[in-house]
Amino acid sequence: MSDKKVISLVCERACDLSSVTDTSGEVKEVSGLHVVKLPCSGMIQPLMIEAAMKAGAAGVIVTGCQIGDCYYREGNRMIRDRLLGNRPPGLKKTVDRRRVLALWLARPQKDRFLSEAKEFVKMVRDLPAEAAAKPTAAPKPQAKAAEKLEAQGKPEDAKAVDSVSTEAKTPVEKAADAKPNPSPDMPVNPDATVDGKKPTES
Repeated sequence: MSDKKVISLVCERACDLSSVTDTSGEVKEVSGLHVVKLPCSGMIQPLMIEAAMKAGAAGVIVTGCQIGDCYYREGNRMIRDRLLGNRPPGLKKTVDRRRVLALWLARPQKDRFLSEAKEFVKMVRDLPAEAAAKPTAAPKPQAKAAEKLEAQGKPEDAKAVDSVSTEAKTPVEKAADAKPNPSPDMPVNPDATVDGKKPTES
Protein backbone atom coordinates (compact mmCIF):
# COMPACT_ATOMS: atom_id res chain seq x y z
CA MET A 1 0.00 0.00 0.00
CA SER A 2 3.05 2.25 -0.21
CA ASP A 3 1.64 4.05 -3.24
CA LYS A 4 -1.60 5.05 -1.54
CA LYS A 5 -2.04 8.53 -0.14
CA VAL A 6 -3.09 9.57 3.33
CA ILE A 7 -5.54 12.47 3.38
CA SER A 8 -5.52 15.09 6.13
CA LEU A 9 -8.67 17.18 6.50
CA VAL A 10 -7.37 20.28 8.28
CA CYS A 11 -9.12 23.26 9.82
CA GLU A 12 -7.45 26.35 8.35
CA ARG A 13 -7.36 27.92 11.83
CA ALA A 14 -5.60 24.94 13.43
CA CYS A 15 -1.85 24.33 13.01
CA ASP A 16 -0.29 26.43 10.27
CA LEU A 17 1.00 24.11 7.54
CA SER A 18 1.60 26.74 4.86
CA SER A 19 5.39 26.42 5.11
CA VAL A 20 5.41 22.63 4.68
CA THR A 21 2.85 22.16 1.89
CA ASP A 22 3.11 22.92 -1.81
CA THR A 23 0.41 24.54 -3.93
CA SER A 24 -1.33 21.19 -4.50
CA GLY A 25 -1.53 20.40 -0.78
CA GLU A 26 1.24 17.78 -0.70
CA VAL A 27 3.27 17.81 2.53
CA LYS A 28 6.94 18.17 1.65
CA GLU A 29 8.28 16.36 4.70
CA VAL A 30 5.84 13.43 4.66
CA SER A 31 5.72 11.53 1.38
CA GLY A 32 2.21 10.63 0.26
CA LEU A 33 0.40 12.94 2.70
CA HIS A 34 -2.08 15.35 1.12
CA VAL A 35 -3.71 18.23 3.02
CA VAL A 36 -7.23 19.48 2.31
CA LYS A 37 -8.06 22.71 4.17
CA LEU A 38 -11.53 23.53 5.46
CA PRO A 39 -12.85 26.66 7.23
CA CYS A 40 -13.70 24.55 10.30
CA SER A 41 -13.26 20.91 11.34
CA GLY A 42 -16.97 20.93 12.19
CA MET A 43 -17.62 20.78 8.44
CA ILE A 44 -16.05 17.32 8.29
CA GLN A 45 -18.61 14.55 8.01
CA PRO A 46 -17.89 10.82 8.50
CA LEU A 47 -19.12 10.33 4.94
CA MET A 48 -16.11 12.33 3.72
CA ILE A 49 -13.76 9.96 5.54
CA GLU A 50 -15.57 6.93 4.14
CA ALA A 51 -15.49 8.38 0.62
CA ALA A 52 -11.73 9.01 0.82
CA MET A 53 -11.08 5.42 1.82
CA LYS A 54 -13.38 4.03 -0.86
CA ALA A 55 -11.44 6.13 -3.37
CA GLY A 56 -8.23 4.40 -2.26
CA ALA A 57 -6.79 6.49 0.60
CA ALA A 58 -4.72 4.44 3.05
CA GLY A 59 -5.93 6.58 5.95
CA VAL A 60 -7.43 9.90 7.00
CA ILE A 61 -6.18 12.45 9.54
CA VAL A 62 -8.77 14.83 10.98
CA THR A 63 -7.08 17.98 12.30
CA GLY A 64 -8.93 20.67 14.22
CA CYS A 65 -8.24 23.42 16.73
CA GLN A 66 -7.59 22.50 20.33
CA ILE A 67 -10.77 21.44 22.11
CA GLY A 68 -12.29 24.52 23.73
CA ASP A 69 -10.58 26.89 21.30
CA CYS A 70 -12.75 26.56 18.17
CA TYR A 71 -13.23 29.82 16.26
CA TYR A 72 -16.78 28.73 15.51
CA ARG A 73 -17.34 27.63 19.11
CA GLU A 74 -18.33 23.95 18.79
CA GLY A 75 -17.01 22.72 15.44
CA ASN A 76 -14.18 20.55 16.74
CA ARG A 77 -16.37 19.07 19.48
CA MET A 78 -18.94 18.08 16.86
CA ILE A 79 -16.53 16.05 14.72
CA ARG A 80 -14.80 14.62 17.79
CA ASP A 81 -18.14 13.34 19.10
CA ARG A 82 -18.99 11.88 15.68
CA LEU A 83 -15.70 9.99 15.59
CA LEU A 84 -16.34 8.71 19.11
CA GLY A 85 -19.83 7.58 18.12
CA ASN A 86 -21.50 10.00 20.55
CA ARG A 87 -23.17 12.16 17.90
CA PRO A 88 -24.90 11.16 14.66
CA PRO A 89 -23.91 10.57 12.00
CA GLY A 90 -21.01 8.40 13.07
CA LEU A 91 -18.56 6.25 11.16
CA LYS A 92 -19.94 3.03 9.71
CA LYS A 93 -18.89 -0.30 11.19
CA THR A 94 -17.06 -1.14 7.97
CA VAL A 95 -14.53 1.67 8.55
CA ASP A 96 -11.26 0.38 10.00
CA ARG A 97 -10.71 2.72 12.97
CA ARG A 98 -6.97 2.12 12.81
CA ARG A 99 -6.95 4.17 9.62
CA VAL A 100 -8.45 7.30 11.21
CA LEU A 101 -6.44 9.72 13.37
CA ALA A 102 -7.78 12.84 15.11
CA LEU A 103 -5.48 15.71 16.15
CA TRP A 104 -6.49 18.86 18.03
CA LEU A 105 -3.69 21.39 17.56
CA ALA A 106 -3.02 25.07 18.17
CA ARG A 107 -1.70 27.36 15.44
CA PRO A 108 2.02 26.96 16.30
CA GLN A 109 1.94 23.14 16.61
CA LYS A 110 3.16 22.36 13.09
CA ASP A 111 6.01 20.17 14.35
CA ARG A 112 3.66 18.01 16.38
CA PHE A 113 1.43 17.55 13.34
CA LEU A 114 4.41 16.42 11.24
CA SER A 115 5.62 14.03 13.93
CA GLU A 116 2.19 12.44 14.47
CA ALA A 117 1.49 12.33 10.74
CA LYS A 118 4.78 10.57 9.91
CA GLU A 119 4.07 7.83 12.45
CA PHE A 120 0.47 7.44 11.27
CA VAL A 121 1.41 7.25 7.58
CA LYS A 122 3.99 4.53 8.30
CA MET A 123 1.52 2.59 10.45
CA VAL A 124 -1.37 2.54 7.96
CA ARG A 125 0.93 1.56 5.10
CA ASP A 126 2.13 -1.43 7.11
CA LEU A 127 -1.44 -2.65 7.64
CA PRO A 128 -2.56 -5.60 5.49
CA ALA A 129 -4.70 -4.84 2.47
CA GLU A 130 -8.40 -4.88 3.24
CA ALA A 131 -10.35 -7.76 1.70
CA ALA A 132 -13.60 -6.73 0.05
CA ALA A 133 -16.63 -8.14 1.83
CA LYS A 134 -18.47 -10.65 -0.36
CA PRO A 135 -22.27 -10.96 -0.27
CA THR A 136 -23.74 -14.00 1.43
CA ALA A 137 -25.43 -16.37 -1.02
CA ALA A 138 -29.22 -16.54 -0.83
CA PRO A 139 -30.73 -19.82 0.50
CA LYS A 140 -31.21 -22.38 -2.27
CA PRO A 141 -34.79 -23.32 -3.26
CA GLN A 142 -34.45 -26.92 -2.03
CA ALA A 143 -33.24 -25.68 1.37
CA LYS A 144 -36.29 -23.44 1.71
CA ALA A 145 -38.59 -26.31 0.71
CA ALA A 146 -36.95 -28.64 3.24
CA GLU A 147 -37.41 -26.09 6.03
CA LYS A 148 -41.07 -25.71 5.13
CA LEU A 149 -41.71 -29.49 5.17
CA GLU A 150 -39.83 -29.80 8.48
CA ALA A 151 -42.08 -27.13 9.96
CA GLN A 152 -45.14 -29.04 8.70
CA GLY A 153 -44.07 -32.17 10.57
CA LYS A 154 -42.84 -34.09 7.52
CA PRO A 155 -39.19 -34.83 8.35
CA GLU A 156 -38.83 -37.69 5.84
CA ASP A 157 -40.04 -35.53 2.96
CA ALA A 158 -37.74 -32.76 4.16
CA LYS A 159 -34.71 -35.08 4.03
CA ALA A 160 -35.64 -36.15 0.51
CA VAL A 161 -35.82 -32.57 -0.70
CA ASP A 162 -32.62 -31.59 1.09
CA SER A 163 -30.69 -34.45 -0.54
CA VAL A 164 -31.16 -33.17 -4.10
CA SER A 165 -28.14 -34.22 -6.19
CA THR A 166 -25.42 -31.60 -6.57
CA GLU A 167 -25.34 -32.56 -10.24
CA ALA A 168 -28.47 -30.43 -10.69
CA LYS A 169 -26.53 -27.36 -9.58
CA THR A 170 -24.95 -24.87 -11.92
CA PRO A 171 -21.13 -24.54 -12.08
CA VAL A 172 -21.41 -21.27 -10.15
CA GLU A 173 -23.39 -22.98 -7.36
CA LYS A 174 -20.87 -25.82 -7.20
CA ALA A 175 -18.00 -23.37 -6.91
CA ALA A 176 -19.83 -21.51 -4.15
CA ASP A 177 -20.30 -24.76 -2.23
CA ALA A 178 -16.66 -25.74 -2.68
CA LYS A 179 -15.33 -22.33 -1.60
CA PRO A 180 -17.68 -20.60 0.83
CA ASN A 181 -17.32 -16.83 1.04
CA PRO A 182 -17.56 -15.70 4.66
CA SER A 183 -18.03 -11.99 5.31
CA PRO A 184 -16.37 -11.20 8.66
CA ASP A 185 -16.83 -7.81 10.26
CA MET A 186 -14.04 -5.31 9.65
CA PRO A 187 -11.49 -5.71 12.48
CA VAL A 188 -11.33 -2.75 14.83
CA ASN A 189 -8.16 -1.94 16.70
CA PRO A 190 -9.05 -2.25 20.41
CA ASP A 191 -6.33 0.27 21.22
CA ALA A 192 -7.58 2.92 18.77
CA THR A 193 -8.52 6.15 20.52
CA VAL A 194 -9.84 9.58 19.68
CA ASP A 195 -8.77 12.26 22.12
CA GLY A 196 -7.90 9.57 24.65
CA LYS A 197 -11.25 7.76 24.41
CA LYS A 198 -12.20 4.57 22.62
CA PRO A 199 -14.78 5.09 19.86
CA THR A 200 -18.18 3.43 20.02
CA GLU A 201 -19.18 1.82 16.76
CA SER A 202 -22.31 3.27 15.18
